Formats: sequence, structure tokens, C-alpha cells
Amino acid sequence: MATQAAQLCQDKKLDEAFLTIQKALEDPLENQKSYTWYVHGFVCKEIYKTREAHLRQSAWRMEAIHAFEKAEAIEPSTDANGTAALRYLMNTLYNDAVLSSNDFTLNNEFKSDSLFAQYKAVASRLNLLAERELRENETQFLKSKAQHYFELWNNQSDSDYGNTMAIQYYSKALELAPEDCVAVYNIGVAYYDQAVAQATTEGLLLSEMTRVQIAHNYFVKASSICPEDPMIQSALKLTSAHSSQKINEPRNKLLLRKK
Repeated sequence: MATQAAQLCQDKKLDEAFLTIQKALEDPLENQKSYTWYVHGFVCKEIYKTREAHLRQSAWRMEAIHAFEKAEAIEPSTDANGTAALRYLMNTLYNDAVLSSNDFTLNNEFKSDSLFAQYKAVASRLNLLAERELRENETQFLKSKAQHYFELWNNQSDSDYGNTMAIQYYSKALELAPEDCVAVYNIGVAYYDQAVAQATTEGLLLSEMTRVQIAHNYFVKASSICPEDPMIQSALKLTSAHSSQKINEPRNKLLLRKK
């Protein structure tokens, strides 16, 4: 039955293939075979790929991953196609996590974290990525989410929540990549722009605000990592001036570094 299901899948008769492989899994003998679970994985993968690739929370994708993992647990395969299929599914999880980190709202802000956790779990369990590459991908995901939080705050700055979460996610990125000058600089921007917003609303002097000094310290650190970066040097000069003088105007916000 597993062989029949494989042929039906190859012929793009996916519904028939799924029903056939389900019958195979119900058979006590076929259920114990690695090949049966591989075919189940391929059928579910093809259904996901053709029908639900646009859905970020697809049950077909996760069932396909589960099936491939089950097959590997029964008998590790030397079939490159199985590994390629798992890598494809794993990469779609990462892509969806990053896309979700760019367009979430405060009503669904943690769905992207769930997707990334699934991606990370698959990559770690099956050793599909080098530790360095996984760490780099996680750093990029955290920075992407931090940037979107900051953008949400910038559009609705009546609450500090988005800005606070941006700082939190950039800080998580720094735990993985302490020398990432973009993350360091952007934390400084978040503190500085929060100070500007508060000063403008409450009629305060920037030179008297603690957040400006915190921002300055981050710009100093960013400058030590990337001394030739003009945006960092400009921010450093600006906050240095605020630290030494009672400058009330202009109160222009700084821009994040996108990369």
C-alpha cells in the first residue's frame, strides 16, 4: 500500500495517495516500516506545498515533518530526497517566522515566536543546520521582530510597549551576537526616540533625561564595534551634545538601521 501511495503521489493524485497511505499506517506490519512513514511524509509535504504553502500554521506541514522524523527513528535513511524534503519544510518554517515577524499586530504578536520555535526544534533535533548558522538565523529573526515592534510604537507612540519590546528583542539578539553593531545602535535609537517622544509630550529637556544618556552609552559601544559607520557617528555626536548642553530643539527622532 505504501508503494501504491507513492505512485499516486507521483501522479499528483494526492487525495487518493493520502487515503492509501493512511490504510498502510493502519496495517500493523506496514506501520513499523520506515518506508511507510517516508511516503506518508512525502504525501503530506505535497499536499502542503500545493494547497497550503500560503498558510503559516499548516497542519499538513507539521504532519509531514512528524512523519519524516518517525521514519528516521525507525531506520535512518541514506536517501537524499528525504533529507531534502525535511530541509524544504524546515526552511518554510523559518521563512514564515520571518514574514510573521514583519507584519504582526499586538493581537497576534507571539505567533512568529511559535513558528521560529518550531523551526529551531526541527533544525536542532535533526541536526540539519550547523550551530553557527542556526544562531545567525535566530539573531536575524530577533532583529526583524524588534524592528517591527519599534515601527508599531512609532506609529502609535501613546504607549511605550512597542518600544520596550523592541529593546527586549534587540537585547536577545545581542545575547547571541554581542558584536552586532546594528542591534547595539538600534537599542540606542529606541532609548533616544523614546526620550524625544516623552520630552515633546511633557515639555522636558532632553539633556535632563536618563534615556538620552543610556542611548549615548549604546552609541559609544556601537562606535567601538563599527567606527566608520556614519549613522552611528552622527548619533554619537548628537547625544554627546545633549549630554553637555541644555539643548531643547530640535527634537528629531533617529532612524533605525534596517540591516
